[in-house]
Amino acid sequence: MSLIVLNFHGIGEPHAGVPMDERPYWLSQDLFCDLLDRIAAEYDPQEFAYTFDDGNASDILAAEMLAERGAAGRFFVLAGRLGDEHYLSGTDLRQLKEMGMIVGLHGRSHVDWRACDDTDMHVEIDVARSDLEAALGARIDEVAIPFGRYNRRVIAKLWQARFERIHTSDGGLTIPEAKVWNRNTLRNDMDEAVLHKTLSGQWSRAQNLKRAVRSMMKRHVF
Repeated sequence: MSLIVLNFHGIGEPHAGVPMDERPYWLSQDLFCDLLDRIAAEYDPQEFAYTFDDGNASDILAAEMLAERGAAGRFFVLAGRLGDEHYLSGTDLRQLKEMGMIVGLHGRSHVDWRACDDTDMHVEIDVARSDLEAALGARIDEVAIPFGRYNRRVIAKLWQARFERIHTSDGGLTIPEAKVWNRNTLRNDMDEAVLHKTLSGQWSRAQNLKRAVRSMMKRHVF
């Protein structure tokens, strides 16, 4: 079975600290609710997985909406924003865990890991992970790469850190057992044709080939 991994950021109205270029990635509560109901009505919900980046406080609302439908999600948190206004707290992380959700790492400062030297990479991944584990009270085994930007060095570092699963933003289908999950990021301005193609997984052969080549190049060449 193939899996369609849908990636979200915020649910509801973006707070003042969200940059303009990130606002299209926030879905209104009604839009998110309609999307979940559409999946339940028109598709097989077992073929979908849900992830959320940045650790926004609205993740709690998203988790509650998923739980109401018998679904779960993966929530990737920025350790440097933990406890800040508009972001998740340590108590929130533990609540997500108690709800059956998975808490993962999204780094510390929301930076492009390709530009990090070894010291910065250690802080962004190893130290940030330790801080989140202390707040969660449990081990963190999954990681989502900020901005979906990575290269062979970033992937090597994440495997060295022994994460069980890495989440990219490469798009397309994913095999549930895969160690790297390709996610499809949704926006609030997606037209119906693009949304339908994403939910149905009906990408063209050329699109799938292009994605496969691009991912291979990033993971093994550069």
